[in-house]
Amino acid sequence: MDVTIRRAVPADAPVLAELRLSSHLERNGGEAVDFAGYRRESEAAFAEFLTDGSMLAWLAFDGALAVGSAALLIQRTMPRAGARGEPGRRIDGRIRNVRVEPAYRRRGIASALMRAATAEAERIGVDRLVLGTSTMGRPLYESLGWVHKDDEMVYRFAENKYSSTATA
Repeated sequence: MDVTIRRAVPADAPVLAELRLSSHLERNGGEAVDFAGYRRESEAAFAEFLTDGSMLAWLAFDGALAVGSAALLIQRTMPRAGARGEPGRRIDGRIRNVRVEPAYRRRGIASALMRAATAEAERIGVDRLVLGTSTMGRPLYESLGWVHKDDEMVYRFAENKYSSTATA
């Protein structure tokens, strides 16, 4: 594999935002979305979170071309019975924005990005690590030791601010 993986820095926010937008377009098509606003806000969030340490991220490159990404959001949380790690220090982790451009899939890039993220989660003491997955990604995550948990739900707010039909 000629692709290299490195840890993202705040200056990589535009690249991460572009990969996030690319992922959205692949999953949702060209639905009526304010893409410029979505990209702008994603870029600002990546820059902020990478700067304040609440996110760690990795980028995969083929030369100078970014071809993949993965991010780890981290947050201190309440104690959990039976949690691993240092008592009094509980950290939730959530993997986000795992993306490999279609032409680069099935080369081990997503696996390498996930291994980097989970190794860092382990190193910093994350004691609960979760991710959301598509049907396409599920076999990869299962092969890396992830298991399905079906006792969580997601609340759907009435309005999406990026929809062209949202009211101001």
